[in-house]
Amino acid sequence: MSVNWHIGIAIARVVCLLLLLGCSNSDEALNAVAASDVPPVQQIENGRFQYSEKGEVMHVLTASTLRRVEDGTAEKSEDLVEVSNGFELFLGGDEQDYEAHIQAQTGWLDEKNLRLVAKDQVVLRNVSGDVLETEYLVWAEDSDRVWTNRPVMITSKDGILYGEGLESDARFENYRILHPSGEIVLEGMEMNTP
Repeated sequence: MSVNWHIGIAIARVVCLLLLLGCSNSDEALNAVAASDVPPVQQIENGRFQYSEKGEVMHVLTASTLRRVEDGTAEKSEDLVEVSNGFELFLGGDEQDYEAHIQAQTGWLDEKNLRLVAKDQVVLRNVSGDVLETEYLVWAEDSDRVWTNRPVMITSKDGILYGEGLESDARFENYRILHPSGEIVLEGMEMNTP
């Protein structure tokens, strides 16, 4: 009975891995590929990728190390770029004129779908100066949004907000903390002590 149970668990793990790799838009699929030991198709040091539409710069990705990897789920090997040792993604423009800016230590960009998974010391800034800090963030161009299910800290001119999970537009102008935490004092509603 014990041997059959272990074989069943092993088969279930293989099936789950195959399901994850079968969904090219899934964050889990990107993470599974990045965790594997797939050799790079191409590696670029101190690189800069510019993404444009009809001659207008839409996004710029700069990184210390960019590696194109073949994952078996993307249409072609050039569709997945692993970025490491620090990177920046400028949204809605280039380095001088942009709508939002993401920095992190590591990540994976699905170039075909323009979906980025950023990990480790993630910072998202908007043009108003609001700053989001977290350890994991996903950006998707097709839905024009960013999100995370991890702890967040948002610093703005109004103060600091904490919570777990966040959904926002890609420019980080309209956001919602899924599970806020901490103490919030509303103007005119200060607590009076007896």
